[in-house]
Formats: sequence, C-alpha cells, structure tokens
Amino acid sequence: MTCDVRLGRVLGLPAVCGERVVGHVERAVPDATGQHLTGFVIRRGLGAAKWADRRAVAVLGEVSVILREKPGRVPKGVGASLGPVKDEGGLTLGRVTDLWISKDALDITALEITLGLMEDVTSGRRRVVRWAVQPGEEELQVLIPREEWELPPADRSQQATGGEVK
Repeated sequence: MTCDVRLGRVLGLPAVCGERVVGHVERAVPDATGQHLTGFVIRRGLGAAKWADRRAVAVLGEVSVILREKPGRVPKGVGASLGPVKDEGGLTLGRVTDLWISKDALDITALEITLGLMEDVTSGRRRVVRWAVQPGEEELQVLIPREEWELPPADRSQQATGGEVK
C-alpha cells in the first residue's frame, strides 16, 4: 500500500544525509511525462542549489527527507514545472497549485488545480487523478480529459480514494 503526501508539506523540510542537515527542500522537479519526480532541489542558506536525484531519496518523512548520498550539482536543463491546465480543446482552465506524491516511488498520483479565486471560494480547488503533459514555452502544460474535469467534487474525491462513482 502506498501513502501519498502533498508536495506542499515536503517543501521546506530539512534534507539529512549521514546524520547531518545538508539543506532544505526548495523544489521538486517532475519528469517530461508529468507522472514522476526526477528529484529535488536542495539549498542550504544562501549557498548554491544542490540536486538530490530520486534514487538518492531513502525516506520521504513527515519531518525530514533522508538521503542515501550527498546532493550534487544541479544538472543542466532541470527546471520543468507543471504550469497551465487546459482541456482537450486547448481552453485554459487554471493552474496546478500542488501535487500528491507517493512516498515510496516518488510518483505523482494527483494534481490540485485552481480555477481562480472565485472558484476556490465557492467550490474549492479540484483534485484530478488523470492527466497528460505536453511541452510548453517555459512550463509543462497539463491536459485534463473532459470526463475527469466534469466530475462533481464528491465523485472526484471518491474516485481518487478508490470509492465507487455513481
């Protein structure tokens, strides 16, 4: 059984290697498919950013991230982030505000989407479990299938937890 954690809870946690704090998690970087994390950007104080590859993460805990090896240099080209959310027709729906990731495999299991302030206030943010990604100019564009987007909030939460959808 996998346990999912929101990325927002991981950002800022201390990264520990060999009983020493080597920095704090600054950012997580998804792969080109938008389905997995490739690693974390770690920073200590005002120093240079360091890179912890997904294979270096031993434990993604609630109070720290335990690394198997010291973080190294950030590879060139690392910097992808999930940006605008669009439907299958290309209409911009909103933005990705958070990710749910599996603690054991560092797979992205769900996305939290905002449609804007008014929608957040009236019906809350949406959690989607099916999406595709295509390259954008500066960010990866997230494409949501129509049937995923049109589910009412109660049905989406049941689907995300494995419950039956009526």
